[in-house]
Amino acid sequence: MKFFCTISAIIATVVMACGCQQGQRAYPVYFLVQDSNTVTEAADSTSAKMIVRYKGTTYTRMPIMSLDHFEKYQSHLNPDGSYGVTLYARKEWRNRLYYNTVEKRGMLMLPVVNGLAMEPMRISPVNDGVLVIWNGLNGYDLKMIARTVQPIDEELEEKRFKSKNPRPLPTKPEDVEKQTRDFTGRTVGEIFN
Repeated sequence: MKFFCTISAIIATVVMACGCQQGQRAYPVYFLVQDSNTVTEAADSTSAKMIVRYKGTTYTRMPIMSLDHFEKYQSHLNPDGSYGVTLYARKEWRNRLYYNTVEKRGMLMLPVVNGLAMEPMRISPVNDGVLVIWNGLNGYDLKMIARTVQPIDEELEEKRFKSKNPRPLPTKPEDVEKQTRDFTGRTVGEIFN
């Protein structure tokens, strides 16, 4: 009986610890890759559900990398006043990044930060585990990224942090008729900036 109580207490502690960690979600930063098919070429209903559009280009909805795959970052200030970040992949994810970028060479990669699309970039093989979002971030984005990824220069990054996100949310088109539809007539998701 004592053994059973001890095992139950350990299991309860592990479950509670896992639940607490799952409650803290990473800031939504991820990288989508251009889809090789167009919306009209989607072969079946499942592939049509797995794409989104941004400025007329289709991207697979499944990201190749997200913020959880990175261990460090360094920001830089752009002339327009926005920030960019250099993200350094964790050692165990560098091969995944390399093989995905070799396979998708020449296609577009779309960084999406908190639901907003940043500037797409042409994919070339990444063998050093480094991805860059060149511009469009603000101090709030940097503060939220630092909750998941360790800043290289903590003192500098803290000076750039902001408590609120003054950026306006993207507006979605009201006219559903003009939205892109797949071959079954369903609206294809769009990402806006």
